Amino acid sequence: MSRARTIGVAVIAALVLLSGASIAFAATDAGTATQDNETENETENETATVTFENQTSNGTAVAVNNTTLPEGGFAVVHAAAPADENATDGENATENETVTNMSEEYEPGEVLGNSTYLDSGEHENVTVELNESLEESQVLIAMAHQDTNDNQTYEFPEADDPYITDGEPVIDDALITLEEEQNETTE
Repeated sequence: MSRARTIGVAVIAALVLLSGASIAFAATDAGTATQDNETENETENETATVTFENQTSNGTAVAVNNTTLPEGGFAVVHAAAPADENATDGENATENETVTNMSEEYEPGEVLGNSTYLDSGEHENVTVELNESLEESQVLIAMAHQDTNDNQTYEFPEADDPYITDGEPVIDDALITLEEEQNETTE
């Protein structure tokens, strides 16, 4: 009888373990499904980003450190114009002015250069050739632009508007130090 009781306890324990394993596998499968759904939602709800860090340049090109373009587009570099001291969040800005969401000190000015077309997704170390060489160190603004007419050619302001988040263009600013000026200060 003692042996029968031991076997019975072992069978019950095995059943409990198997049912627990089944529950664990079901929970793992449900967790995977939830993670897959979350990944799909993140892709669908992905917003544009741009990261532009202080750097040294030869004056003919700059690097946008990182940009995410949910529907493809361009990394565009603008001159940085001093923001109107009286403008707060664009209240006193004229129709063509925008107060940046990254820095209250500067607003995007004229376009100085743009990347080649970038597919949708995240891009690192994007080189932007400038239309004209910089003559002095200065703050510049990187902005994420769409390809609104799907021709993979940058054509702002006729097309290819900036990506907008919370009513503001997606931008970041950086101090670009020219190599010549850096060498002069270290000599």
